[in-house]
Amino acid sequence: MIEQVSGHILAPKQATKYPATLVLGQNGMLTLASEIHSGQFQLDQTSVTDAIGNLARNITFASGHVFVSAEPTLLNKWLAIHTKKSLIAQLEKNLGLIFIATIVSLAVLYTSIVYGVPAASKAIANVLPDAIVQEVGEQTFALIEPMGFTESELTKQRQKELQQLFKLTLAKLQQQDIVFTQEPRLLIYSSKDGANAFALADGHVILTDAMIKLATDDLQVEAVILHELGHVQHRHILTNLIQSSILSVAAALVVGDASGISDMLVSVTVLGTSLTYSRDHEREADQFAAIHLKDWYQSTDSIVDLYQLLQAEHDFDIPDWASTHPNIEERINTLKQ
Repeated sequence: MIEQVSGHILAPKQATKYPATLVLGQNGMLTLASEIHSGQFQLDQTSVTDAIGNLARNITFASGHVFVSAEPTLLNKWLAIHTKKSLIAQLEKNLGLIFIATIVSLAVLYTSIVYGVPAASKAIANVLPDAIVQEVGEQTFALIEPMGFTESELTKQRQKELQQLFKLTLAKLQQQDIVFTQEPRLLIYSSKDGANAFALADGHVILTDAMIKLATDDLQVEAVILHELGHVQHRHILTNLIQSSILSVAAALVVGDASGISDMLVSVTVLGTSLTYSRDHEREADQFAAIHLKDWYQSTDSIVDLYQLLQAEHDFDIPDWASTHPNIEERINTLKQ
């Protein structure tokens, strides 16, 4: 049966609409008539938009001209007979397939976030040139003073002893074939925020006066140093930076124009996932310290005791989901084991 539909045609890269008619023939034959483009064409020589509900389907010819029907129902019905059903159209009519596709999509998304992003970020961090690592470290180091860190108030003798302890720790690690792409350095600062320790991407390990004073002996100080060197060895700082960047870009692409509520959803998603990654890195750094403490001193008591002191010093009621560190009791129990 031959049908005729009216509509208009658009020329390539033009917005002007030209009246047109399209005769729908047998065996997928199309006869187009308009002032700018006419002729007979086989349907398989054209490109047809997917069938989505009752939305009008457009036909694009090899020349780039696009026919838009004013009678979408008639055209869609003819196309449904002469074209293969798209996957989207099949899904629309099959709730079981929709459910399965949703579950599979969620599983792929979950696997990508939980396993794919960390693995990719770690791989990228491990192959970054030293020049980039140093640049990231220097940029972070420039923020030390603005963050309220000032010159250490410890005596010169005590600072010298700590530097010796740091060098001795590095030497022992080197004997066990633990090497760093850039030689780590110990920096000691005073901070109004109290006991703290962290590492920079380029290998700098920073301890505050309060952290050193909190430790009851140098074994506990060495335990902190080992933990921070674990972050350096595993390139956690760079990995975190790369992970956050990947998540931010991916989330922005998913929600499109990241403004208003979309922007908030992007921020919450990235923050929540980054907190999970940070806690995993803390556990990995704890493991690094525990392995070497157990090997050198047959005990992890020094780091356990220090964490208990930190727990008493910083009695903060922070819920687990809002903390960058694992629950302190969990860390203590793990280290005891």
